[in-house]
Amino acid sequence: MKTPPDDLAQRLLDVSEQVLGATPPPRLEDIAKQVGASRAALYYYFAGRDDLLAFLLSTHTQDGARAVREAIEPEGPPEQRLREMVGALADYLAHRPGVCVGLLGALGAAGKMSEVLKANDEHIAGPLRDLLDECRAVGAVDVANAADAANAMLGGLLHAVLGRAMAETDPTDPEFLDRLRDQALRGVLS
Repeated sequence: MKTPPDDLAQRLLDVSEQVLGATPPPRLEDIAKQVGASRAALYYYFAGRDDLLAFLLSTHTQDGARAVREAIEPEGPPEQRLREMVGALADYLAHRPGVCVGLLGALGAAGKMSEVLKANDEHIAGPLRDLLDECRAVGAVDVANAADAANAMLGGLLHAVLGRAMAETDPTDPEFLDRLRDQALRGVLS
């Protein structure tokens, strides 16, 4: 995959909710029409639809990680940073239910979407595991395996947001997001 120019990348990100949330995902030709680009231009940057989906999901993963970093008070105690991280992840996903669909699809197509899973592990799951280990070291969480706990927490966030969106109930509702964060944390806090 070649990196598309910033203007094309932004247009693709602007339609990513429709692209990622569609079942089946639209053809590359249809996406080109949506963003006002030629089919040849998209094929120049992406080998096919899976390549484009991987670009969108990897970019959202990096953006989500950036949103988490901005929400966390770096000098705060580990338990506070965990609360802030889970809250920021829930909020980011709630505003992008299509990303939830795409990430769950990437898990099901692991071979084709390995770069998405790698980006998610590097930018989201890895930092969550590290923070869970830090919380465990100070007795704030009770988890036997930080990787399993992180996966369970992330899966819960994805499914809860997606379930809410599919039921046509607002996943961005602040009360829902507070309850979702608290539920995810109750599973690990000491």
